[in-house]
Amino acid sequence: MLDKSSLLKIKNIPNTFGVYVFYNKKKKVIYVGKSNKLKNRVSSYFKGKTDKDLYIIKSAFFIDYFLVKNENDAFFLENNLIKKHQPKYNVLLKDDKSYPWLCITNERFPRVFIARRKTNPDFFYFGPYVSKKLLQSLYKFIISYYPVRSCSFNLSEKNIRVKKHKVCLDYHLKKCLGPCEGLQKEIDYNKNIESIKELLSGRYLKVIKGLEKKLFKYSDNLMFEKANDLKNQITSLKSLKHKSVVISSKNLNIDCFFVLEKGGYFYVNFIKVVEGSITFLKNSKIKKTINWSFDFLLKCFLSRAFVDYGSLSKEIISNIKLSSFHGRKVVYPLTGYKKDVLDLSYKNLIGFINKNNVKNYTDIISLKENLNLNNIPYHIECFDISHLSGKFSIGSCVVFKNGKPSKKDYRFFNIKSFEGINDYLAIEEVVYRRYANCENLPDLIVIDGGKGQLSSAIKSLNKLKLNKLQCISIAKKNEIIYTNNKTEIILNNNSNSLKLIKFIRDEAHRFCLKNHRNKRNKYFINSELNNIYGLGEISVTKLLKKFKTINKIKSLSKEQLILFIGEKKGNLVFNYFNN
Repeated sequence: MLDKSSLLKIKNIPNTFGVYVFYNKKKKVIYVGKSNKLKNRVSSYFKGKTDKDLYIIKSAFFIDYFLVKNENDAFFLENNLIKKHQPKYNVLLKDDKSYPWLCITNERFPRVFIARRKTNPDFFYFGPYVSKKLLQSLYKFIISYYPVRSCSFNLSEKNIRVKKHKVCLDYHLKKCLGPCEGLQKEIDYNKNIESIKELLSGRYLKVIKGLEKKLFKYSDNLMFEKANDLKNQITSLKSLKHKSVVISSKNLNIDCFFVLEKGGYFYVNFIKVVEGSITFLKNSKIKKTINWSFDFLLKCFLSRAFVDYGSLSKEIISNIKLSSFHGRKVVYPLTGYKKDVLDLSYKNLIGFINKNNVKNYTDIISLKENLNLNNIPYHIECFDISHLSGKFSIGSCVVFKNGKPSKKDYRFFNIKSFEGINDYLAIEEVVYRRYANCENLPDLIVIDGGKGQLSSAIKSLNKLKLNKLQCISIAKKNEIIYTNNKTEIILNNNSNSLKLIKFIRDEAHRFCLKNHRNKRNKYFINSELNNIYGLGEISVTKLLKKFKTINKIKSLSKEQLILFIGEKKGNLVFNYFNN
């Protein structure tokens, strides 16, 4: 917990723009945050509104803060502190080392190069680029049409004036115009850098319009060679733009975020649209270690995008309703081209989940469509009943997650409410007991049986007020599927949906039969040994633990039995099985 000096410091924190830092007992940074009302934000942690706040307060022993002029400064200071200290509870703004960036240095006559990491906070970074092909195409275009230096010389005014450096091979190959010897003015060089920045920001049309103006100017002045070079440059630039996915003919700038939660993970898709074309698309997967809300996660990713790009589009769309962020409205579109972008984001995210988690995702999707389900059945549970002429009745429940059996979640039930043959009552009892205190409800329930078994399952669900759960049954004879809205579905025998349902049904039957046999065998073994007068329960258990089966016990000699359980009991067992 925080010490007294830190608690006193909180009372004196100004209520203005700033960044706060929590430290643990070893004075290691565990969390960095920002706010435009610093005192209110820090004080809110002690109210413990979320589990995340409670985790941080329990781990924190010291607190510090930094005041800044505005919200932009707070964003960048927070980002730099997170990159530097890598705090335990800041997982969303840490460096993404998976994809490369295009970097422009912040110096006289800046350089342009591909960087794997954002190592210098003063440089300008564009990306990250998921497509290596697009990155190489952009970089090749830049060095072909915008000559920039590749050397790391210090090109100060004095060094250029005294000609400290000489032109290199790049100058003779026309990849650089020789600023190191003063052969290119700084103003002209910086114009190229500004064009490169516009290009890397995805603003192709602005660059193209500027080049077309120059083209007409050169044509009017009969400078046809330069005009032809510009024409080739414009053609290459248009070709480069067409490599981006065009989602609208309008000049649109949109940032789109789609957030889903599944199986203890958050999945986020981010699409950046500039001038109607997608310039960046990325999917992220984050383990849900603390009970984050969707609002909190979206704000973190908006902050991350702001830090990476230095700004956000005026239009932000998402499936999460958020009032505003950094002075921009976050909209949840229902129709139009913005809805199309959001749908594209959703499709990409679903594909990402399929690739990373669910091998037979297409089968699950087709199952949803074929059975007209409301939700994608990631979590399916199937029930079956097994008995021998009404005795040793067992009910089973097998669990499938992401199309794969989750054997740790399998359960079996001894039928207690009645004796005899009645599959309907057995299903009713097992379903009721399964969901009476169950928190993690399935997306789909499958019953091994026909209409009667399905009606019994629905009866139990209605008692538990779980009538919204979707339930089906599958009859073995013709593989007819009955749904809870009293419709019959017959799927093609080669259908992957039917194969998946049959596999789940057969697994429920196998698990149920296994436990039924165990119960039956245990009864038969115990009953035969218990028939031996004078042999107690402890001796019976001892024999079964050692020799496992009744046949092995029968095959033992009198000497072996006497040695193991004593002379009197050994004689009793030997005489029982051999006389």
